[in-house]
Amino acid sequence: MDTTIKIPWAKPDIGKEEFDEIKNSFENNWFTLGPKVKLFEKQMANYCNAPYSAAVSNGTVALDIALKTIGISPGDEIIVPAMTYFSTASSVSYQNAVPVFVDIDKESYNLDHSKIVQSITNKTKAIMFIDYGGNASDQSNIFEIAKKYNLTVVQDGAQSLGGTYHGKPMGANAEISTMSFHLAKNLTCIEGGMVFTHNKNFFKQIMMRRNQGEVNNRKYEHLALGTNARMTDLQAGIGLAQFKKLPKFLKERKRVAKIYDELFKESKLDIKVPKTKHSDTTNAYFFYPILLNGRNNIAQALRSKYGIDTRIAYPMPVYDQHLYKSGQAKCRHTACPVAEEVTKKILNLPIFPSMDEKSIKTVVNAIKSEIK
Repeated sequence: MDTTIKIPWAKPDIGKEEFDEIKNSFENNWFTLGPKVKLFEKQMANYCNAPYSAAVSNGTVALDIALKTIGISPGDEIIVPAMTYFSTASSVSYQNAVPVFVDIDKESYNLDHSKIVQSITNKTKAIMFIDYGGNASDQSNIFEIAKKYNLTVVQDGAQSLGGTYHGKPMGANAEISTMSFHLAKNLTCIEGGMVFTHNKNFFKQIMMRRNQGEVNNRKYEHLALGTNARMTDLQAGIGLAQFKKLPKFLKERKRVAKIYDELFKESKLDIKVPKTKHSDTTNAYFFYPILLNGRNNIAQALRSKYGIDTRIAYPMPVYDQHLYKSGQAKCRHTACPVAEEVTKKILNLPIFPSMDEKSIKTVVNAIKSEIK
């Protein structure tokens, strides 16, 4: 049986423009953090409506720096969605703090704001949220709760870039937010990340922490416990080339999602497709998730019989991951029936800007053939 992948889950658009940026760095003999990083930071900050931004080596490091910047200490509690990528929670554990897993909304698959208050204790210091697959969270309600209980909000915007919430760009909406530019993301630096903030004092700390705690322009003088989290000019150059293509990327992802929507509607299959909860909200479509019964068998069949790659994001609530379930890292959670149900059924279909209609139809027809 031919198991060659014919339709990948993701396919980054990387070409001559990115190569030319890298070539330019070689010609100018500047490879580490330099002018391209500064320009990339400026462009991303402007796009996301954030006054301050700091490019870093990856999205996980961005989260770690963000939590250190807001002063998270051992034993503190941070509320996080029960269904998210592992680093949303593990970044809390890096601080020897405690992630408190809260159930997700049944429509958006994001943190259910109505379940937050019951999880707040005198140890709670922050709320961290994501925009699952580029679909906006209920930010207004989250911010309102945080204000009432004097909590800091951290936005893990790894999947947010290109979406909008109440007409405003997503990704840097909280006082401190992070982003990822991993290879599969809507915009890639191959690896990379960014920390955004609306707080000038936070920004000073972030800039120190990404550079070994060193004070700006005072070499070998260290005022904070930092790390080497610097983005290189090579990575930033790729990001600059990608940024020029971002409008096209987003337009094409929306096109792919629309075709999926129409085909699934026509099929009348018992499959749940993505929905946005607000009329003035747009989905960035990093993921195109569907919910279906028999998910594991169907995902296996799509790959082995049809050469269609998919992702199961995510296969379990984070509290069921071995690190937390075994007690190696502390956590707490309330009942999360929606997260437990969704993680059993969710399947993320191929979606990328160059995906043609024929490939989309192939995916849908293969799913139709496998549903018993």
